[in-house]
Amino acid sequence: MDGKITDFDDDAQQGTIVTRDGQCYTFSLAEWRGRGLPGPDVLVRFDVRDSHAVQVINLPEKQRRASGHVPATDHAHAASDAELAGEYEEGVGRRYSSWALAAIIVAILGLFFDVLAPLLGLVAAILAVLGLRHIRRQPQHYRGRGVCWAAIVLALIVATLSLLLEPLPATSLSHLLAVPGHEQTG
Repeated sequence: MDGKITDFDDDAQQGTIVTRDGQCYTFSLAEWRGRGLPGPDVLVRFDVRDSHAVQVINLPEKQRRASGHVPATDHAHAASDAELAGEYEEGVGRRYSSWALAAIIVAILGLFFDVLAPLLGLVAAILAVLGLRHIRRQPQHYRGRGVCWAAIVLALIVATLSLLLEPLPATSLSHLLAVPGHEQTG
């Protein structure tokens, strides 16, 4: 049978259950098999033996649909609960991938350091690829695909321009090709 505990006396360890059709049954704590302690307004399922309730358990609850809303317990926590619920909505609570941000910063640094531009471009491209991978693995938490692609394009442009506009000086090239002990004449 199903019913609701109307009262429970902790000192006497006795309680009363009322069914939907108005019948009353008493039970003792020794017959309680439910979760927690029995108390008023707890829905229960039980068997009847000699007009007493036995094997009293909590009434199984129907499975509820999951929702992004977290009920507020009081007004002080209402804002933080709303923020927690908002994190699971589409696009809210996502932050830029740290790899993506590092990639764009390194690519921009390549603009200011001409000699290091190819090396910084390579580092920026690697960081951007790591950022794209990071975002692909956890899209619900991270964003920044556009930042990654912008870093790759900027790194390629800066590296290419620095190589085209400033070729290696001829003196450094002659030092690389010089054989020790032989002087070049020219």
